[in-house]
Amino acid sequence: MNFDALLNAKRKDEIWQKYCGFLDLSVSEFMDIQNSLLLEQLQLFENSELGRSIFKNKHPKTVAEFRKMIPLTEYDDYADILLSKEVSKLPAKPVVWIETTWEGGRAPVKVAPYTAAMVENYKEACLACIILASSKAKGEFDLKVGMNFLNGMAPLPYLTGLLPDVLEGEYTVNYFPPIKEGLAMSFGQRNKEGFKMGLKQGLDLFYGLSSVIVRMSEQFVEGSGSTKTSLSGFKVSQLAKYAVAKIRSKIDGRPVYPKDVFNLKGFVCIGTDTLHFKQKIEDYWGIRPLEVFGGTEVTCIAIESWIKDGLVLLPNMCFYEFMPMSEFYKNLENPSYVPKTYTLDEIKEDEYYELVVTNFKGGAFVRYRVGDIFKCEPNTKKTDGVKLPHFRYIDRIDPVIDLAGFTRITEATIAQAITMSHLHITSWFALKRYDSQHRPYINLTIELNHPQNDPGFDDAVLIKEQLEIYFKYIDGDYANLHKMLGIEPLQVTIIPYGTIDRYLKTISHPLQKVNPNHYDVVEIMKLAYGTKGDRA
Repeated sequence: MNFDALLNAKRKDEIWQKYCGFLDLSVSEFMDIQNSLLLEQLQLFENSELGRSIFKNKHPKTVAEFRKMIPLTEYDDYADILLSKEVSKLPAKPVVWIETTWEGGRAPVKVAPYTAAMVENYKEACLACIILASSKAKGEFDLKVGMNFLNGMAPLPYLTGLLPDVLEGEYTVNYFPPIKEGLAMSFGQRNKEGFKMGLKQGLDLFYGLSSVIVRMSEQFVEGSGSTKTSLSGFKVSQLAKYAVAKIRSKIDGRPVYPKDVFNLKGFVCIGTDTLHFKQKIEDYWGIRPLEVFGGTEVTCIAIESWIKDGLVLLPNMCFYEFMPMSEFYKNLENPSYVPKTYTLDEIKEDEYYELVVTNFKGGAFVRYRVGDIFKCEPNTKKTDGVKLPHFRYIDRIDPVIDLAGFTRITEATIAQAITMSHLHITSWFALKRYDSQHRPYINLTIELNHPQNDPGFDDAVLIKEQLEIYFKYIDGDYANLHKMLGIEPLQVTIIPYGTIDRYLKTISHPLQKVNPNHYDVVEIMKLAYGTKGDRA
């Protein structure tokens, strides 16, 4: 029976066990699944040219041998084979290739092959997301066939574009806008049209990028006083709800919020800065969104439980290892240092880790450094009775700055923009910061090789405007941050010439010398000038 049939037959216990049963696992049961699937994957990998290029004549027979013998990898280790899509060299035949940006605007895209078994697992993960998004208690969820679904995510070849394909023939929903029509629209147009259709016909499910959801919500509130909304196409029940919301907003002297008009059953959100946007989404919509973590190389690997407060890993998607941040920084300081990793049954509460994964079911990546940081939450924060660790997604690793899930800015990208601008910037460092609305931006601190009192060379606003010309030229996604999300992605701070050099002389640890962004500007000024930190 497919998902539609199970829903119509009201077999909720069976549905829950099939798709959400992983939440009943103990840590030891989770690791049994992990270890068994890893050994299956090793056989596939050893028999492929890609595997032999990574294993380098090593033949691990156990999980312990695998972790000891096989090196950690990054995308460079796979690029030659994957970017040319040499199927004969892969562990298993892919049925689809998924893409993402490798390095915002500078490097080519990354691609990842997905086998039929990986796609099947992804389908089950997507259905688990929808079930848990509509759930408020264990075993309880509010779904039916034919719900209205605003799918606010990017189409294929991005991973989120697989969702309509895997649900087809399994779970019937009404997409806003319809998939074929949406493919002919830009990302912004598609979201706007879907939102408009939902306003007139009602919305049950919403899946979108957190930063985009917040912006759409803000625009709805900002435009709620408008009388230009066409009444054609409204369902009677939805028109009545909209009219009541407009009347009440006038009486109360406040704008109409999405929660006044929509009655969502489930809300799924994804994206780098979701942690900073979740509460705002709940305030706008009156429903707590379910956070999901996934990516091109890993598929969908983590979902929150019904309490929607901490990610829980899926056991059958990838083999997971965790690199403590202390080990990460040792490796950053000395690239020849081999960092230690730990499995799920070895990690500690309240610690931060970089995630390392090995794909199951014929995937291409082995001991792959994903580049994302997670915090293992304390057991005392659990309120759902789930025995597995709960995680909080934190951000991308240094030195990558991910802005709202739209683009990834690296040292090379910033250096290229500075070089192209011909500004007399001698030293700089960049930090990711959040504004008062919890929106991310880059705080670029610079030194100029002119005295600060030299007219024309100390205007941070003019320098920002000139640099942004080149950021937009290098990286098209950067431009969309303001256009689509209302984010000002760059702020420039000017500090006196020589400050960074003076700062570096005050510290003894070599890692700090390559990572001045561990401090904020005021701290650096204090270290460079003693008590004169107020010069910043």
